[in-house]
Amino acid sequence: MSEPPRVVVTRTANQAAAFSQKLRAAGFTPVEFPAIQLEPLPWGPLDEALIVLPSFDWVIFTSGNAVDFFLRRMDGLNLALENLSQVAAVGSATARRLAERGITIDYMPDEFVGTELVLGLGDLMGKKVLLPRAKIGRPEIADLLQERGADLTEVALYDTVTAVPTPNAWTELNKGFAAITFTSPSSVRNFFKIMANHRDKLAAPLEAMLQRALVVCIGPVTAEAAAEAGLTETLIPDEYTIDGMVQQLTAALLVEQR
Repeated sequence: MSEPPRVVVTRTANQAAAFSQKLRAAGFTPVEFPAIQLEPLPWGPLDEALIVLPSFDWVIFTSGNAVDFFLRRMDGLNLALENLSQVAAVGSATARRLAERGITIDYMPDEFVGTELVLGLGDLMGKKVLLPRAKIGRPEIADLLQERGADLTEVALYDTVTAVPTPNAWTELNKGFAAITFTSPSSVRNFFKIMANHRDKLAAPLEAMLQRALVVCIGPVTAEAAAEAGLTETLIPDEYTIDGMVQQLTAALLVEQR
């Protein structure tokens, strides 16, 4: 019986476990190699927004991480979730995080991309919109909101920084892999930053390791970042979720073996 295909997971250490569990259940061996970690930013700007939270017409969440940090602060201040007005979400994972807290989602686009969300919000002229987000992110959503006349408040909740892989993570990576997964542009950029700074820790040239592996990106924005890093041949699941990635990997690596 052949060994299960090894799949590299580049998510943060505390987010990798759920992905790894799904990979094991599907018949893969996960290789956890976190490329990023999330660091909270000072709460001051968010606190200012939370004071007047009921005045916002829309609160837009574009990632599960934004939901987690936002609600962590609301809980810390003992603020009622009822203070949220209309809530919009991008992606089923983001929606799931909100639903777990009983928060009603008033709008979610069919396409799992931010621009589709803005276009579906209707007339935004003069509407107050709160956009909790990462410190560094794509500007398209904010730009489009302002173009459509929204009174926009952006709040940076967390920063995405380069992780420091453990010795065991390097050992497992050097055993080789059949596929590598990226769930955000920052995971792509920071993975290659780690590789550039620690080539001496690789058992073989990175180019050779990647040449033999499938590259699976959670969506087109992440795939674009991968292409900029030189990974021009990537797979993107039909559904831009972890489950979709597992299905894509199964179709590409396991179906022929069964």
